[in-house]
Amino acid sequence: MTLFPEFSDSHNGSAILLSVKPKFANLIVEGSKLVELRRTVPAQAVGTIAIYSSSPVQSIVALADVKETIEASPSKLWSIAKDNGGGLTRTELMTYFESKKTGFAIMLQNVRVYGKPIQPTRIFKPFSAPQSFRYLTPKELKKLEQLLVSEVKK
Repeated sequence: MTLFPEFSDSHNGSAILLSVKPKFANLIVEGSKLVELRRTVPAQAVGTIAIYSSSPVQSIVALADVKETIEASPSKLWSIAKDNGGGLTRTELMTYFESKKTGFAIMLQNVRVYGKPIQPTRIFKPFSAPQSFRYLTPKELKKLEQLLVSEVKK
């Protein structure tokens, strides 16, 4: 039983909309970045991520499944990032995790890219970009999945 069943879905955990800087979102879309590094992660296990490319793009560009989430020291995270296309230098990673004993590597798989980026207002009314992430309701996730299928057919 989950604390917030309305945020659960049939995938391996909850679904979230994750704000990602355009540089990193592009690497995920291109398929060269299979890990997203975070200082904190949602309290609930996450099975699906909608990748929101933050300003100036401000669009949802892909859906991805979470293979696993690894909590590790910054040194270990660097090794994971190097092997999975983290998209940043060791110095950038160490600066990002400065003052943290551990951080998180969210391992991505089954990345599905929208043919045309989705304007968030097509799903959320009103929309305000999450600072880090927001949980998706099953209805919101279903709409995103339907748009993925319809965008591929166009």
